[in-house]
Amino acid sequence: MMPDKYQEELTIPCFFTGPDYRLRPSSFFDVAQELAVRGSTQLGVPDTVLHKRGIGWILIRTALQFENYPRIGETTTLQTWHYGTKGPFFYRNYRMLDTGGAALVLGTSLWVLMDIESRTVVKPERVFDLISPEPQSRESTLPEPPKILMPKGVDAEPGGVHVVKYIDVDYNQHANNAKYPAWAMNALPLEYTMKKTVREFQINYNREVRMGDSVELMRAQGPDGTWYVEGLHEGLQSFICKIAFED
Repeated sequence: MMPDKYQEELTIPCFFTGPDYRLRPSSFFDVAQELAVRGSTQLGVPDTVLHKRGIGWILIRTALQFENYPRIGETTTLQTWHYGTKGPFFYRNYRMLDTGGAALVLGTSLWVLMDIESRTVVKPERVFDLISPEPQSRESTLPEPPKILMPKGVDAEPGGVHVVKYIDVDYNQHANNAKYPAWAMNALPLEYTMKKTVREFQINYNREVRMGDSVELMRAQGPDGTWYVEGLHEGLQSFICKIAFED
C-alpha cells in the first residue's frame, strides 16, 4: 500500500544557514525541490520517467509559511505529499517539523506538465495511468498559492540585475526554480534581510529564463510593509515574489 506521505529526516547543514546560524528562507526552496523529486519518485512519476514521454514537471507557484527556524545541526522531519489535481494543476504540500513534532515550515505548491520540445503545458491526463488525480493525503497545510500582483500606487525601484549562469541552470535547460528566491532576497535592502525575519514567502513562476539571460530585478514595498520583487527579462515578467517580514 502506498504511504500517505513521503518522509525523511534532515539535519540542517551549514550551507543552508545564514549569519544567524538559522535556516535561510531561500534554502527551504532547495529542500522543497528535493522533496518534490523524492515524492514524485515514490509515486512513480519522476522526471526520468516523464522525459521518456517527452514531458516534465514545471513549478508554477509556491507559498511558504515560516513558524520557526531550525538552527545549524538541528534534526528536523520533512514531509511531502501529492494533494490531488484541479484543471491543469498538480498540488503538492510540504511540512518541516522539529523533534517534538511542532511545525517549523508549512508549504504548498502548484505544478504543471510541460512538453519538453514545444515548452507548452500539456493535459494532466497524460500521466493518469501513472499517478492518481486523487490526493495521496487529504491533510492540508496552506491555502492554494495565489496569483501575485504588484500593489497599485507604489513605485518599483531597481534591485539589481542577475545574469543566468551555469550554476543557475538545471536539467530542464532553464534557471532552476530554487534559485529565484535567492535572487529576490539579494534584491532587498540589507536592513530587512539581515535584521528581520521572513514569515511568509510566496512566488509565481511566469516565464522561464535560460543560460545567459539577464533578469532585471525590481522591488517595491506595499502599504502593509510587505515586499514584492519581480524579475523581468526583455520587458516580460519571469517571476514575482511576495515576502512578508515579522513586525
